[in-house]
Amino acid sequence: MTALSARHHPDCYPSDPVQTLAFFRNAFASHPADELPAAPKKSSLLGVVTPHIDFRVSLPAYAAAFRPLMETPLAETYLILGVGHRSHLEWNFDRRDYVTPLGRATCATEIVESLAAEADPARHFFHEAHHGEHSIEFALLWLQALHQLHPAQNEKGKPVRFIPLLCGGMHDYVEGVADWDDLTDFHRLSRALADLFKTLPLGKKLRVIVSIDGCHLGPRFQHPFRVTPPLLKATAGWEEMLWASAAQGDARQFLDWFRDEGNDRYFDGVGALALLLAAGGLMENGKFAIQRTFYEQWFTERDASAVTYSSGRVLGSLP
Repeated sequence: MTALSARHHPDCYPSDPVQTLAFFRNAFASHPADELPAAPKKSSLLGVVTPHIDFRVSLPAYAAAFRPLMETPLAETYLILGVGHRSHLEWNFDRRDYVTPLGRATCATEIVESLAAEADPARHFFHEAHHGEHSIEFALLWLQALHQLHPAQNEKGKPVRFIPLLCGGMHDYVEGVADWDDLTDFHRLSRALADLFKTLPLGKKLRVIVSIDGCHLGPRFQHPFRVTPPLLKATAGWEEMLWASAAQGDARQFLDWFRDEGNDRYFDGVGALALLLAAGGLMENGKFAIQRTFYEQWFTERDASAVTYSSGRVLGSLP
């Protein structure tokens, strides 16, 4: 099967392997570990939340996201929950490896097939939208750099094995068209992920990477208004409440927050976060929680538009 090829170099990062690794080494150094807030006591690191915004906008945001993984043993496999920017499917897997300037990342095809079959035997979870999808490419590059720069000598160079899943915005539920019990694919897929987390213990053999941005505001995103400083301030407050909801670990509460408030700010991580929280809610040892550790807003004056993005930790309770 033909592998997918990284498409966002040399614009976003170098094409030369040596220069690329140096690029990420310097990026990790841009956000030291002691600048991150402490994780709650009696919690375990299950994964991270990372932006997928252009690297040229904010490398410190990425460093803040992946830095915690530099302090822990490397995982065998990574589940990447991205955003399907060009997918007509709510949930979209892919079976192909990925080639970047840092080498070849291997798709865990047997897990992909198992998840798709468990969620729906008809397997309508595949579409070509993974080609050129930066929410997967950017996460893989950071994981590859992590594996080559990791301080544990016996773990350096360990190849990256990944499960790519693009997630939609769950618009039918958010807009009140569908009820909770109508979300058949969502519930089946969250159960399939919960079963996977039992087979490959999350936080040890498997880690999750939630590759999302935040709100998308202004004319560039078809809003009939220009972004102003008061709107940016209000949006920061809106997102603070959103992440506080995610920290509770309850998928339905998280989705109902959007249903009540609406998603007029076009927050793009609805499906990815909801799916992870739903899978966590099915685990015997308690819910997952999301701790936000970094936040920025990128405003572009030329079109009076803005994108926000966050970094964070995916946490579970210690046994």
